[in-house]
Amino acid sequence: MKKLILLLPLFLILVQTVHAQIKWGEYSQSYQTGSDNNTSTVALIIAIHNTNDSFWVTNNSGSLHESLLKDSLFLRSRSNFFIAVNTFDSTDAQFFLHGVNKKNANEYEFRVLEKQDKIIVPWSVITKFGSDIVRENSIIKSAAYLGGYKTKPGSKLIVDVRKKGSSKIITSAVVRWVPISPILLNIYTANELNEFLKRLKQFGSNRLSVEEINKWKSRYPTDQLDVVTSLPKKLKVAATDNNLIFYLRADIYNKEQVEYELIKDQKVLRSWNINEFDNSFIWLKNLKPGEYLLRVRYSIQREHVMEYPFEIETAWYQSVVFKIIVGILTVAFWGFIIFLILLIKQRKKTARELSNKEKSQLELKAIYAQLNPHFVFNALSSIQGLINNQDIEGANHYLSDFARLMRDSLANSNKDQTSLKEEMITLETYLKLEQLRFGFKYDIKTSDVNIYETEIPSLLLQPLIENAVKHGVSTLKENGIINLGFSKHNNDMIVTIQDNGGGFQYSENMDGYGLKLTNDRIKLLNQIMNGQFIEMHIKEGLPVGTIINLTFKNWFL
Repeated sequence: MKKLILLLPLFLILVQTVHAQIKWGEYSQSYQTGSDNNTSTVALIIAIHNTNDSFWVTNNSGSLHESLLKDSLFLRSRSNFFIAVNTFDSTDAQFFLHGVNKKNANEYEFRVLEKQDKIIVPWSVITKFGSDIVRENSIIKSAAYLGGYKTKPGSKLIVDVRKKGSSKIITSAVVRWVPISPILLNIYTANELNEFLKRLKQFGSNRLSVEEINKWKSRYPTDQLDVVTSLPKKLKVAATDNNLIFYLRADIYNKEQVEYELIKDQKVLRSWNINEFDNSFIWLKNLKPGEYLLRVRYSIQREHVMEYPFEIETAWYQSVVFKIIVGILTVAFWGFIIFLILLIKQRKKTARELSNKEKSQLELKAIYAQLNPHFVFNALSSIQGLINNQDIEGANHYLSDFARLMRDSLANSNKDQTSLKEEMITLETYLKLEQLRFGFKYDIKTSDVNIYETEIPSLLLQPLIENAVKHGVSTLKENGIINLGFSKHNNDMIVTIQDNGGGFQYSENMDGYGLKLTNDRIKLLNQIMNGQFIEMHIKEGLPVGTIINLTFKNWFL
């Protein structure tokens, strides 16, 4: 036996490994027909490491089985009762013989061939059983164990079983080690986020829809599209489309399965490393203009690399023409220096002449203008969190409500004040968005307040609600509670925001972005409102949660 193995060519390095124990839960099993419901059926079982599950969508075993059924050489000494599977990594394929146990093992023998003519294991008796290497599976423990074997990509192993004293093979198993390299399924820009989210829901699908194919046909001539993938042979996008998602034709569930390298203008921008996401896509962000080459490989077969070229076009303001124009304007610039100096002096003079009230109004508008970006940043962070947590359905709901909220926000962007009803709708929409992410409960109540006629400064309460979510109930999940109440006391309106979080030291965090905006707005509002003013009191250090009271003095006069 040893002499035979030494005579094999070096490039066929083929090893049989008998493991002391294997973790059965890490293996996918393929059974011959009848072996799963009849304990006496003699049939082979193949166990392949479940890392391979990610790639069967691109290369299933059906074609192997069909080709063997047409192979007269293979069937010359074998029946149609055989099993055939593909594998892609370098681990051993484990072979078990169902229906054969310690009592009848001496009636059978097996052999292992590389392809159909290289003998790896000659006809041998069965000496090992599933109980020797598997603890978890009772069926396998009683079966005969024929060993673990592997070969190099592009080759296959055949295991045959027969009864002693007979030349008739009663069952066979074939495992083919398939060379595999990544294949692109589709490419998405940031403007196609909805299409990307739909694709994430179609886990296991490795085909483009008619709409996806037509998208590329409408953008590129036929001769610039790959005949296999229907994608552009080289992608070209505008400078603004600098966030690209490359979706692979595989069912990846662990980021360590995919590795990629990124080259820009023939220089390595990102050296080989594992992917950032536990999914079948590579997300490249904030790409600068230039010529790129994306190189992708699977960690199970690093020798096979897919390369895809793409280009981020130069923006108009980065072009040579624009630079010439800038040069001309620079020359002309000095002609306007005196004018600009006079203009600046005039603006300073005008600013000094403004009354304190006018200055307060301008500062208030500046603060109001910062509220929308502050909320947008927090909302986008929440969407990113849902995507990273693979909550695609949640991300879709979030995007829909977020879009509606932004429309309402833009519609009221020029208003200093809005009705209490509109403010409550905005706050409830925000709470619904965050509830989707964190699962807390909330309640909004009014008492003796006409929400349709009463007005309130726009977005004044928004940062306070955000802090109740972020610092109050976010870690409590479904146990979190936020109560928002509006009540009337004489001529005053009282607004109460209460959460049951772990408490938050507002006195130590008053410089936080949202709270600072709210505090500054209240100070400026109190300067310009006649006979009305707002007081904010924060109860902190409570056993549970935090309470914020806002008193709108003389609000109903």
